[in-house]
Amino acid sequence: MKRRDVLLDRMERIGRSVAEHDGTLMLLALGSIGQETERLDDYSDLDFFLIVEDGHKARFIDRLDWLEVEPLHYQFQNTKDGHKIMYHDGIYGEFAVFEVHELATIAYTPGRVVWRRDEALDVFATPDLAIERHAPSYYYEEALTNLYVGLLRERRGETLAGFELIQVAAVQNVLKAIGGQGDAFNPTRRVESRHPQMISFLLGGVLGYGRSGVAASAILRFIEERHVVNTTIKREIERLLET
Repeated sequence: MKRRDVLLDRMERIGRSVAEHDGTLMLLALGSIGQETERLDDYSDLDFFLIVEDGHKARFIDRLDWLEVEPLHYQFQNTKDGHKIMYHDGIYGEFAVFEVHELATIAYTPGRVVWRRDEALDVFATPDLAIERHAPSYYYEEALTNLYVGLLRERRGETLAGFELIQVAAVQNVLKAIGGQGDAFNPTRRVESRHPQMISFLLGGVLGYGRSGVAASAILRFIEERHVVNTTIKREIERLLET
């Protein structure tokens, strides 16, 4: 069976298991296993939320019997809300458990309902996009400040800290400015297939440890071609690039 089919089958079996437990309301598949199953490939995994009645969260975090549709060989509680897991056959997953009252306070993208208890229809609506988005100009301005502060740290001798701001934070903000239907939480995901025109930008803006000055120059040129850059911050970035 292809991994894509294994993942879909595993998600459905988890849904059937969840249905047998008291206090469960909804199993929501996210990411490529959610509303975009056409993206599933040999490198995909399971990503899902379990929504439960108030007062039942701890039971489903502390006891993972509801996930034992196949033997679990690895589990690591990485947050107060859930675990990272791996089944005996190498199928990997990440999940979180939320009570109904918590849904208004978390950010998540639309998901695919794998299973829902009938009475849950009147308890709450299917979750929708709850992530704040900004205009491209906002992300370009963020990237410019990333470049400036990153270069300051570079000049201080903080090479790794400068790398993080210039070649990671600034690059991610540029990708957010480009927008599109990418991953709402991580703009680097599938950027090569969604925005192949950005590969040349990445080749110039992500050069590795010790090369943040050259990368910053390339990122600044890219932004200037698409956004009106304030003359003062441009002057200061260029001053740092010259020193």
